[in-house]
Amino acid sequence: MKDLLQIRQDLLAVKFLRWDDLPDFGIYSDQVLTIVETQLSFLHLPENELSITPAMINNYVKNGILDRPIKRKYYKPHIAKLIVISILKQVLPLSDIQKGIELQIELQGVERAYDTFCETLEESLQLVATIRKDQNEQPHFSNMHPDNLALSMVTLSVVSKLFTQLILSYNGVSNMIKNEGNDSNEKQ
Repeated sequence: MKDLLQIRQDLLAVKFLRWDDLPDFGIYSDQVLTIVETQLSFLHLPENELSITPAMINNYVKNGILDRPIKRKYYKPHIAKLIVISILKQVLPLSDIQKGIELQIELQGVERAYDTFCETLEESLQLVATIRKDQNEQPHFSNMHPDNLALSMVTLSVVSKLFTQLILSYNGVSNMIKNEGNDSNEKQ
């Protein structure tokens, strides 16, 4: 089992393939699975648990979350979406993931939306990995007993999930800000 220092170093080292680094040509599902599994190796899932399977891909296509492959081949948009879905399904239902992906694509376009997701996820991983260190380079929260680290992380996840769902319910932060202004005008 890895110690906290090694986990911290692993998190700091995570780098996702950007849009321009994804294959420029169609690939088959087994190749997609390899790429996605490699990108998600930082999740440290139990040995026999995969983050994505052919059945999951088929279900995403069947439910309209993922576009159908073209002549049984997957392209950049498929691969990028599968990476995002595989990560976000850890904390969000598929309906919220789909809505979030659509919103980001609408705001930034597919290429920039994917690269922004990768950058933001790397920043979040670095943030968690660098939460205050003592002289031994062990991450910790101030005024918190180390036994509560898991509790802090799970509650942070819940709060993040709830805030994400709130943003999605408003169709973006800019709409939340507009609504905030409308609410204060109605009170006057």
